[in-house]
Amino acid sequence: MSTPESLGDLLTVSGETARELAGADQSAWNGGVVATSSAMLGLAHWDGTLYLDRAAILEPLQHLYEHAGEYHAPPILLAYKESLATILHEHAHFLGPSGANQDAAREGFLKPGSRELEEGVTEAWAQDHLDDYIRRLGIDKVAPGINSVRSGGYYPAFVPAVRDLTTDLDARYGHTPGHTLATLNRQTAAGQVPLLVDNLYNSTRLPALESPGAATRSHLESILRTGLSRLDIYELKSPDEATAKSHFIAENLLAHLNQEIHAAESTYACTRSPVHTALSGLATPRPSPVIHTPTTPLRPPTPTPELTR
Repeated sequence: MSTPESLGDLLTVSGETARELAGADQSAWNGGVVATSSAMLGLAHWDGTLYLDRAAILEPLQHLYEHAGEYHAPPILLAYKESLATILHEHAHFLGPSGANQDAAREGFLKPGSRELEEGVTEAWAQDHLDDYIRRLGIDKVAPGINSVRSGGYYPAFVPAVRDLTTDLDARYGHTPGHTLATLNRQTAAGQVPLLVDNLYNSTRLPALESPGAATRSHLESILRTGLSRLDIYELKSPDEATAKSHFIAENLLAHLNQEIHAAESTYACTRSPVHTALSGLATPRPSPVIHTPTTPLRPPTPTPELTR
C-alpha cells in the first residue's frame, strides 16, 4: 500500500488498514465519511458511514498534510495523533467476523453490558495499536516524531475493567498478553459477550462435569452483564476516579464469577468423589447424592437504549 499523500488518500485507506491491522474478516464501513460539528469526535454509524468532527479531527489532519515532513512542537503532534486515534477507534467498531451484519450488532449493542464491553475493547485495542497504525499509514514520515508523544485515550470507566477481564482470561489459557482483547475486537457487539462467556466457561472443569443445557453458563453471562452495566455510573467522573472504580468493579466481578464457577465445580465434584465411585461397583445400590443447584444471581438491569458508538 502506497503512503497517503493527502487527507483524502488517508481516509480512503484508513478502513482497510485498520481491518488488516486487527486481522478481522470484514469491515462494515461503506467508505463514506461525513464531516460534522457536534460534541462527538467520531461515530461509526450503523449504516456503515463514518462521521468525524471537522474542527477536532479533520482540520488537524489537513494541517498535517499541508505541512508534510516538517517538525512540530509536541502539542501539534498530539493533536495529529489524537485525530488518528479517533479514526482507528471508530474503524474498530466496524470490524466483525465473516457474515456479521449491522442489524445483529445493533441488537447486541442494546443488551446489558454490551456497550460498556464494546467501547472498552475498542478503545483499549486502539490505544495498544495506534503507533503501528500510524506506521502502516506512513504518517510517521509525514509528521516526524508523532510516535514520540502519548495520547491519553478515552473511556476510563470502561477500559481498565476490560483490560482486567481480558488479562485474566489470557492468564487462564496461557495466551500472550492482548490475545483475548484482540479476539474480542474482531467481533461485533452481538458476539463479544457470548465469546467472553464461552472462553471463561471453557477455562474451567465444567464442560467435562455438566450436561448440555446446564444453567451455569447462563448464570455466568448474567453476572458478567450485570457487572459491566455498573461501569456506566462512573462514565462522567474524572479520569482518575473512573479508572479506580473501573478496576474495583472488575475485581469484584472476577471474584463473583470465580465464586460461581467454584460452587458449580464443587457441586459436581461431590457426585464423583472417590467414596461414591468405589461404592458404585458393589451389588447393593446406594442412594444418589443430592445435587444443589447454584444460586441464581439477580437479573441485570435494563439499560437506557444507546444507539451511538
